Amino acid sequence: MSLRIKRGAVSQCCMLNYFKGVRQRNLPNMAERSLSNKQKREHAKLLYTRDGITVYKEIARRVNATEHSIGRWAKEDNWELYRKNMLLTREEQMQNLLNELAELNEFIKQKPEGKRFANAKEGDVRRKLIKDIKELETKASLAEIIETSKRMIRWLSPVDLPLAQKLTDLFDQFIKDSLR
Repeated sequence: MSLRIKRGAVSQCCMLNYFKGVRQRNLPNMAERSLSNKQKREHAKLLYTRDGITVYKEIARRVNATEHSIGRWAKEDNWELYRKNMLLTREEQMQNLLNELAELNEFIKQKPEGKRFANAKEGDVRRKLIKDIKELETKASLAEIIETSKRMIRWLSPVDLPLAQKLTDLFDQFIKDSLR
């Protein structure tokens, strides 16, 4: 099944606006598809955090939601903090977590002999740090998948444009499925 719309609507799709230069055929309009509120919320968050669109009215128009909903989602999900955190690379975040863990372990080692163990609070912090480190090592966020997809398409386009276009279609579908 092939979905087609006007070229101007390409930028309304979550991933689709990243591949304007590669894509030759028209793409589905995100607003035309019936997306759940959860999908709209995730798309709106990506527009705010990754694309830098901070005007709620524009985000609302793109995801087919009310400006009030966008404002509520942004506040509830703390988009501003998330956007700032995205400025840190994965490596920087990993290094920060590892430094915190090393500092905690060093603090515990500085305790008097016979008391060099973590109390309940320190043990809880250590468990959380280890969990965060493991998650950062193993999970790729949707934003990272999108960024990797963009880099791959940019690299492949001058080498094999038809393959880049096909891969763009596959990346688009993968990202849409990931939002569900």
